[in-house]
Amino acid sequence: QGERAASAPLTSRGGRLQQSTVGSKLVSALRDGLGSECCVLNAGNIRGDRVYAPDKRCFTYNDLKAEIPFDCEMVVVPLEGRVIAAAVKHSRERSFRNPPEASGGFLQLSDDMLWDDAKQELVGIAGAPIEPERAYRCGVLLLLLTGIDENPALMQWTASHPHLLPRSMALEAGRPAKLVLVDYFSKAIYYQMGSFASMDRGGKGFLSREDIVEAVAKHFGAAAAGVCVDNIMRAADSDRNGVITRHELLRVNFANAWARRDMDQNRDGVLDRAEVEAFGTRVFGKGFDSRRMVSRVFSEVAKA
Repeated sequence: QGERAASAPLTSRGGRLQQSTVGSKLVSALRDGLGSECCVLNAGNIRGDRVYAPDKRCFTYNDLKAEIPFDCEMVVVPLEGRVIAAAVKHSRERSFRNPPEASGGFLQLSDDMLWDDAKQELVGIAGAPIEPERAYRCGVLLLLLTGIDENPALMQWTASHPHLLPRSMALEAGRPAKLVLVDYFSKAIYYQMGSFASMDRGGKGFLSREDIVEAVAKHFGAAAAGVCVDNIMRAADSDRNGVITRHELLRVNFANAWARRDMDQNRDGVLDRAEVEAFGTRVFGKGFDSRRMVSRVFSEVAKA
């Protein structure tokens, strides 16, 4: 099935038989929100069965609740490439029967994973050919590891690695998918809303809640609900003082995979100070010296 064209309709229909565009987008966002290298989620937990209008601009929280109505506790675990490949192949076997059989266990994949229909196998992970013995940081539904859908590769991995997922802590090990996605999208929106100066009404040197309300309305063409604005503010306001500084805006952009790709000008997968400083200049303007702020962020990352 591979990567679909950008013009493909946004839909979650048929996700128990094939990779869906909604499945790709949500599972890829889960990967980025979890900080994993790849991510899988069974189709039985993506239940909207919707085809979205071509002119739809915003995927709302109501859409998210319709698509992922359950808690869906997610974890990140080190799965070997051969384990991931076997799990995906098993989950999709029924879709290749004659006639095809739909399965809630059909694994939807993040967009950096490549499935080959002709070979009926997974051939790529993290944007590169699969390495069978390499342990990938994989985001996965906790219940898949403990037996739901009876995927042998995942169940055997769990049985062989009790020290990584002790039964005594299993219930507390995961993060609900909706919370991961709300947090991720609340951070990612800052990359889309424009420069600091364009949002800072009056040149105060910080962003207020009112600034964010206006920036969101300008970007989406409609006012956002108060709870959405609260989530967006909370995502960046690390010291909880009710305003967002340039430093906080730079930090929140690190949580956005698209912003990090934009920063990584030489595409080597590593961000150096010069690249982040160049990004800071674009976000804060040529008249702002971002070097001290970038040094501070690098120091904080080093201590984390």
